[in-house]
Amino acid sequence: MQIFLDAVGQIGGLLLLAIVIGAQFFCGMSSVTANSRMIYAFSRDGALPGSAFWHRINPRTRTPTNSIWLAAVAAFILGVPYLWSPTAYAAITSIAVIGLYIAYIIPVYLRLKAGDQFKRGPWHLGRWSRSIGIINVIWVIFISLLFILPPVSPVTVNSFNYAPVAVLTVLAFCTAYWMISARRWFNGPKVQGTAEELATIERELTMASAE
Repeated sequence: MQIFLDAVGQIGGLLLLAIVIGAQFFCGMSSVTANSRMIYAFSRDGALPGSAFWHRINPRTRTPTNSIWLAAVAAFILGVPYLWSPTAYAAITSIAVIGLYIAYIIPVYLRLKAGDQFKRGPWHLGRWSRSIGIINVIWVIFISLLFILPPVSPVTVNSFNYAPVAVLTVLAFCTAYWMISARRWFNGPKVQGTAEELATIERELTMASAE
């Protein structure tokens, strides 16, 4: 903000700040939307604890309100430590980047692992598929290592980057959840979206709204 004020004065600086605030707001809304959609999809497949609750659709708004609130509250809780620790902010941004990269690269890695057994769709990268996939995996490993490094030196309790701890905690929870329970009953995503299924869902929501 000070740079804005020094460069273009108070009025121009406030206008630029308003643009930044607006961009952050819409970025936050898109993040909550994407996050709540993933929560809804996972709970639809029964892959989350309490899936029946998170998968519930609000009959008035036709949106998964419970999933939206879970996404918003979880993000708020994750951001609270930043109020008293700048190190927490660095860790939070690192967690977001690492988590996205890991989510993006898992399908690429599984594709490489499958090799010729993988059945290609109508659009693919042809003979460049494997080489591009390998480059992607190497890049994600490299960038993830960068984001788990401490932001300053020497490393202390206050300057330590806690992103790898958080990521490993999530991975450990998911792995334990899979080994202990989910692998016995989870059969993959549920295909949903035919005209008949959507009509049935709409009738149920209409009846619930009328009640």
